Amino acid sequence: DAATEADLLAEMTRLAAAARDKPDRRVQYLVRWIKEHLCPDLGRPGATWLPRRVLIFTEYADTKSYLFDQLQTAIAGSDRAEARIATFTGELHKEEEREDLQNAFNAPPAEHPLRILIATDAAREGLNLHNHCKDLFHFDIPWNPSRMEQRNGRIDRVGQKGTVTCRYFLFDQRVEDQVLRTLVEKTSKIRAQLGSLSPVLSTDVVRILEHGISHDEAAALKAKLESLGGPRPAEGPADAAAGPLE
Repeated sequence: DAATEADLLAEMTRLAAAARDKPDRRVQYLVRWIKEHLCPDLGRPGATWLPRRVLIFTEYADTKSYLFDQLQTAIAGSDRAEARIATFTGELHKEEEREDLQNAFNAPPAEHPLRILIATDAAREGLNLHNHCKDLFHFDIPWNPSRMEQRNGRIDRVGQKGTVTCRYFLFDQRVEDQVLRTLVEKTSKIRAQLGSLSPVLSTDVVRILEHGISHDEAAALKAKLESLGGPRPAEGPADAAAGPLE
């Protein structure tokens, strides 16, 4: 009813205000990863970048903007920092803009400074971004496994010369993330064995999760996802790795 909804909204507002100035564990992990794999001297003036790239998907444009600001601040002061990060959204509606960004990301790292591309699902189809990128992060996990597969397919495709790793973030204490872990693992297992997901399976997943995830129903939702048809686990070309968030 309206009173319950108002109470929930007030509680959500209180929690959001309390966490407003706290560090985002996902951003912290990404910055550490960037320092380890892309820019070892990050934090020092003029820090140089390695010839490696990363693709990061977000669910919403607002999240994309937030993450861009966070990472742009983190890499400030490094060599050509302003050219190391870019975003791709549906706002890039002109074909030449899409092609320019795709060409920049696919160019040899010695020829173009771009290293980090943050994209919304506007980039999950029709773009080949695998020439010099083998690392992908799902900053947010989509409910539909076909969308996750399409995202991964930007770099996990024919012509990829490296071992692809697609990562996502989970908080072990959140019941919702336990269900999401099951979703990702189920998707990875079936894709590794069959090469793609069937439309029927994707529809079943969407149906199971269409009303969201409540604490009371989490165990039942996990069981339903685990029972969906598909082969036993098998090693595939892409690993799904969760960031160590607790």
